[in-house]
Amino acid sequence: MIIWHGEGEAPEVRCAAGVLAEIAGHAASGYRRYAWGGVEIGGVLFGKNESGTVCICAIRPAECEHHYGPAFDLSEKDCDAFELLLSAASADEELAGLTPVGWYQSSSRRDLGLSDHARAFFHRFFPGPGQLAMVVRRSKRDPMSVGIFVRDLNGRVELHSPEHEISSDILERHEPPSAL
Repeated sequence: MIIWHGEGEAPEVRCAAGVLAEIAGHAASGYRRYAWGGVEIGGVLFGKNESGTVCICAIRPAECEHHYGPAFDLSEKDCDAFELLLSAASADEELAGLTPVGWYQSSSRRDLGLSDHARAFFHRFFPGPGQLAMVVRRSKRDPMSVGIFVRDLNGRVELHSPEHEISSDILERHEPPSAL
């Protein structure tokens, strides 16, 4: 279990290593897609938001046509598909009892901040208290780094996240998501 402790009124975020490993796998796949560094990927985080804790239990990757280049900047067509992904989740038996708690995206930028596009996306799709954005920085040489941006009880979000390095040995443990 990987745990990020919320500050102030922000909830704690918990994520099974296996779920984070799945995200890392998708990020690596996007990274290897082209010799020059590939494309960024993203998707929906599903879980539970209860008693000041957000538990991430599953993900569903989102399609991105990369209309604006290799970044995970969704076009209107992509946003329409993202809305369908969110609404189709209620019919997915593997997601029974879970709700969309946020979204994730990989990044090849040096910082783990949210771009202007990502901020607008966060505001559009995940404006509620306890909802979060996860930015995963991928690199050929360095450990994976994760930034968590979580909305507090009033829906406000701190737009700077301390960097969390996640070593591959933690992800190789692959805790089953049901352990949450």
